[in-house]
Amino acid sequence: MNRVEFALENLHGKVLDVGYSIGGIHSMFLERFGIENLYGVDIETKEETPHYKRASAEKIPFKDGFFDSVFAGELIEHVEKPGVFLSEAARVLKKGGVIILTTPNRDSLVNRIFHNYETPIHISLFNYQEIEALLGEKGFSVEKFHCQPYSEENAYGSRNKWTFAMRAMLHGLLPVRLQEQMIVKAVKAAP
Repeated sequence: MNRVEFALENLHGKVLDVGYSIGGIHSMFLERFGIENLYGVDIETKEETPHYKRASAEKIPFKDGFFDSVFAGELIEHVEKPGVFLSEAARVLKKGGVIILTTPNRDSLVNRIFHNYETPIHISLFNYQEIEALLGEKGFSVEKFHCQPYSEENAYGSRNKWTFAMRAMLHGLLPVRLQEQMIVKAVKAAP
């Protein structure tokens, strides 16, 4: 299951897409959830509306408990203070709300060999144990976790597209802790 399928299967209700302006997944959310249930926050938002705000992931401009779901695809690794972002996500989520994160696995075999996630724009890389611990600190419990190989769909703008086929073949042979793309669904616990 890729990250789009995973997100569409696990998001519900009022959905906030954090960092929505890059890539094509937001248009799929729009088809599934409709404009009345879809919201976005991004530092690159061109025109603000009641549903779309120009803002940092570390200061989400919506009311407490407003959303049922938050999606942050390929975002947390770009955030200077990921704990602040997760606190903000918890604040805007209703009790029992879900957050779905997708992010590179710092401990993946591909990264260990090529160090391709270690770039100036990736300032907060995690392995599974670290992301699970940080989510726990911020009031979430992990409900689902899996990994997938990087593909054109989830590596928007990658210069290493030639490696996707090789990575897909290698992916299934590796233990989860060495696989690439982490996809996490966590639930906001009671306060």
